[in-house]
Amino acid sequence: MSQWAPAVLWGSAAVVLVRRAPSLGDRWRGVRVAPGLRSRMIDAVGHVRGTTEGLRSVLRDQFISAAATLALVTGLLVWNFSVLNLIFAMVLVAAAWQIPLIVARSREKTRREEFDLELSDALGELIMGVEAGLTLEAVMNLYAQRRRTSLATEFAFVLDRINLGDSRSAALERFRERTPTPGVAAFVSALQQHQRLGTPLATVLRRQRDSSSRRRRQAVEEHAAKLSLKMVFPTVLCILPVLMIVVVGPAIIRLVQTLGG
Repeated sequence: MSQWAPAVLWGSAAVVLVRRAPSLGDRWRGVRVAPGLRSRMIDAVGHVRGTTEGLRSVLRDQFISAAATLALVTGLLVWNFSVLNLIFAMVLVAAAWQIPLIVARSREKTRREEFDLELSDALGELIMGVEAGLTLEAVMNLYAQRRRTSLATEFAFVLDRINLGDSRSAALERFRERTPTPGVAAFVSALQQHQRLGTPLATVLRRQRDSSSRRRRQAVEEHAAKLSLKMVFPTVLCILPVLMIVVVGPAIIRLVQTLGG
């Protein structure tokens, strides 16, 4: 029983730390993120969540995850210390530190993929609004007011920048920096070209819709082409061994019975 006492104590410390995690938010408000670390984290989590509060939240989650894991593995080391357990503990703590950042990176990747899909669908509404005589800002404002999506939030951000005095080109450039996807880059480049050359806005948006639909079709075809390759591993690891047992197994049993008789 005495061997389990350190592990139980450290496990209890980890539980207490996790339960008190919400109260750590106020203490992290004064933490400053170093410029070098800030740039690396922004590359991972994106500019939308790369605000000061967003980066502090990720750092707080990293600290809580690593501290809780450290408490647990320290109890394991106290209970049964060995070099292998020490290496295992170090790997676990390092993984726990990286998990919140990996989750944030995955969320940003999913957001960007959904963003391109929504932008492709929204181009139709933008075309109808422009052809009805509305300006681009008015159409974006209507879209932002009717929806609570990532694209609507970014449209509202562009309009806020314009209302604060930025030019349309500068606001759109900031929009592209916050969500650097192929669809957004093509959309912003087309609008900036329209502003420089004076081409009809409806025609520009219609071409962007056609290009976006073509990119979506190519992406679907690419994913479909990868399915055959992805099915090789489940087939070899799961289905093929079972087939071998069903087909070859009876023959092996009869052979063993024959040789034994």
